[in-house]
Amino acid sequence: MALTFRVHTEIPDDLREQLVDMWVEATNAGGAVGFVAPVERAAVDAHAFRAFGVGLDLLLVGSDEHGEPAAFLVVTDHRFALMDHARLLKTVVVHPKHQGRGHGAELMREAERVARTLDGVELLTLTCRGGLGLEGFYAKCGYTEVGRIPRMLRVGADDYRDEIHMALSL
Repeated sequence: MALTFRVHTEIPDDLREQLVDMWVEATNAGGAVGFVAPVERAAVDAHAFRAFGVGLDLLLVGSDEHGEPAAFLVVTDHRFALMDHARLLKTVVVHPKHQGRGHGAELMREAERVARTLDGVELLTLTCRGGLGLEGFYAKCGYTEVGRIPRMLRVGADDYRDEIHMALSL
């Protein structure tokens, strides 16, 4: 079943709590969403205040047939005049119980659709963690790898991963 999407420029506390819970569950299920499992809720909650800081940012939430959040991402303005034409997608999360249903691709298509409605936006960018094949998923969504920083992400004492930069021209 398709998700129902809503764009938020402010986030109600109850929704924030649901999204933090989803983020923790996705991380602890092996998701590469800014943390390394196992992660405690308090660590994600502390970071969520910054991640969900709105204003010029948009929070895109996809809800399931029961109205429960199933996926989300943040669309960020770079807040730099030379990048006014671009937006960065951050924190792309699909709840583990909804994975494998195409909701990730659906979320990415909706982010592209929303970005096309933003005045002057011509480019979407994102980064992802290397070593997991995520760049293949984003490539299927139309993104092109435009660079990578080797060993940028340290996910364990001796486990370094590339940070992969991808872009989609609108």
